[in-house]
Amino acid sequence: MRNIIILNFIFCFHIFLVFPCKAIDIVDLKKGISVHPGGTCQFDYRNISNAARADSRFDIRRARLNVQGHISPKMKYKLECEFQGNETRKLIDAYGEYQFYPSIKIQFGQFKVPFSREWLTSDKAFPFSERSIGFSLQAGRDIGVMLVGNCLNNFFSYNIGAFNGDGIDGSSRGNQKDDPEVALRCVIQPFSLTKIPFLTNFFSGISLTEGRIDLNNISLNVKSTGMIGTQRSLYSLNANTKFGALLDVNKRQRMCFESGLFYGPVAFYFEHQRFRYVELRPVRGNACNANFYSWYTSMVINLTGESININKPYLTLKNTIKRQLSTIWQIAIRREHFSGDSHWIIKNSYNAAKEAEAYSLALNWLWDSQYRFLIDYSYTDISDPLRIRINPDGSIEYMKSETSLTFRFQINF
Repeated sequence: MRNIIILNFIFCFHIFLVFPCKAIDIVDLKKGISVHPGGTCQFDYRNISNAARADSRFDIRRARLNVQGHISPKMKYKLECEFQGNETRKLIDAYGEYQFYPSIKIQFGQFKVPFSREWLTSDKAFPFSERSIGFSLQAGRDIGVMLVGNCLNNFFSYNIGAFNGDGIDGSSRGNQKDDPEVALRCVIQPFSLTKIPFLTNFFSGISLTEGRIDLNNISLNVKSTGMIGTQRSLYSLNANTKFGALLDVNKRQRMCFESGLFYGPVAFYFEHQRFRYVELRPVRGNACNANFYSWYTSMVINLTGESININKPYLTLKNTIKRQLSTIWQIAIRREHFSGDSHWIIKNSYNAAKEAEAYSLALNWLWDSQYRFLIDYSYTDISDPLRIRINPDGSIEYMKSETSLTFRFQINF
């Protein structure tokens, strides 16, 4: 079955390369019906400087096909599948969107939970090879319903939704609690109605999620850039963890404060996240919370001078086509920090770190509206030694830092 899926993807991929995307669009202007196929492929080579890890490799980071469009002037839809990896859950987006008014719409199905600008930015437009360490604390995709709106020309925008809280369709769920997880994201542009050039595109926002969960929903694996796609992690907490089995949990809470400033071809971002499991009850000991924190700050510069749109941040294919630029060069710099709950770390276990500090530098080259080349250098300093492996002679190798260099070729179609 997996071979059939791969062959189908390769067939569709060649069709998209041979025929321009617009050549196979289906549009009926009278009825308001449209079908727009597309997708993205990311081919990586990642080098890890620590030879003991043996994690340097080639990788297909993403291989996606999607179909989106309208079934009426006010009703949109999107279906997207992921063909990368061995997981059987390939459907990542499947939702409809109904536009009540120009500034109010409702979205239903499976899609991204509204939480932080970093998460809501498209993978194919993200300026680094991976999101920040705090991405592991975010909500991901889920099944639910969401109200989306804005007022005064995006002076204030909001997303309010209710979700299963279990993740994408097919994810395991418990049988004790079925309360929905509530999500809220509000963003304000306080100077958008003024004529102050430097502050017009300043924004600030907050995101919140909260829901009662089962033990099956306890799944936290915090990874640095070089650990993505491997079994390694900076910090791991699950129902049956390295730290011992858990008996019960009450709630899961997330909070993110975000802020940023866009000015011409330059953009600044800052996000601070807090993640909490409330009343975790281990087999031995009293119930207590598990708290995690993360923040990052970054700067993005379009070296070719294209302005960054606050509503379509980072490097976007649509902006490139509109400006008819054959080439865009972009540089991005990021600093980030992660702090894990030391209460849930067993002393001298060497399998989790209380803190991590990371720095990233990325260079993007986009040309012909469809192709992108990325070089990303990331260094992570780890507060506690993590065990890499046990050698045949009984000696143990550890790591306290990580240096990764990623080369990526991306095709958008």
